Amino acid sequence: MRPGGDGIDTARKQAVCNPLQSKALLSVCIPTFNRRDRISALVQELLQVQYPLQICVHVDGSTDGTGEALAEIASRDARLVVTTGPNGGRGVAMFSAIASATGDYCMIFDDDDDLFTGRLPEVCERLSRQGADGKIAGFVFSMVLGQPEATASPFPSECSNLIKMRADEGVVGDRKEIIRTHLLKQVAVPPAGRFRRVPTSLLWSRLAIEHDVVCVNVDIGRKRYLPEGMTARIRLLQWQNAYPMLLLNLNYIRAFWLGRYRSVRFLGKAVLACMGFGVLSFPFLLKRSFARVTS
Repeated sequence: MRPGGDGIDTARKQAVCNPLQSKALLSVCIPTFNRRDRISALVQELLQVQYPLQICVHVDGSTDGTGEALAEIASRDARLVVTTGPNGGRGVAMFSAIASATGDYCMIFDDDDDLFTGRLPEVCERLSRQGADGKIAGFVFSMVLGQPEATASPFPSECSNLIKMRADEGVVGDRKEIIRTHLLKQVAVPPAGRFRRVPTSLLWSRLAIEHDVVCVNVDIGRKRYLPEGMTARIRLLQWQNAYPMLLLNLNYIRAFWLGRYRSVRFLGKAVLACMGFGVLSFPFLLKRSFARVTS
């Protein structure tokens, strides 16, 4: 069974009643856990935007009344789609929120970040003007970083892929990707096993194998680093959830051989990371192989 499969399937079933279906231009997908006040404020701010938005929130087993608060808002505005499930970690919540999306484009957004809703009209105008180029998966916008010592670099090119921009072009800092929903759903496949953290970059690495994005140097939000957030313990979470990290770095190696970037240094880091995460993933892979043999 896929990790969180029950929760993701439930999200799809719960989203069926959404009357918007494909009328939304942009679906904002937000996984959340025990941040009732922050997520409620963010959702209500988004609902004030006079553009065809859909907001898909998956409540990951919250115990602080988040589900009830959002359900009350959803009863008044059908643009908000709320799904719930047992606490499975951000990975399950992210995949479940994406499963609910019916807009033309999809943006994954963290519940502890700020979205500059005043910039959304410009974003939506860009989305509506983008033609049906099969090579272009969507857009990537810049973000303001919440840490004073952190600096983000501008995009040096108008079009790139989501690996090349970091490997070859030296782009650093958090960005905000807005991807065509049908393409995002193709790459938003949970890895085998149950992992509380699946890096969003795993999805972007899959997408970058074949698709490019339009790069826009416009800040559409602020990345915050809360003390209780995942960023504060990111290294530990990576080691605890080694298999998704192994898959990510294997994609980096594959992308190099396919000519999607040229940096040998970036490739070398990916090879070393595969060795480390491969060792940590060995017990999981051994158990998985044994289960297949005995099933």
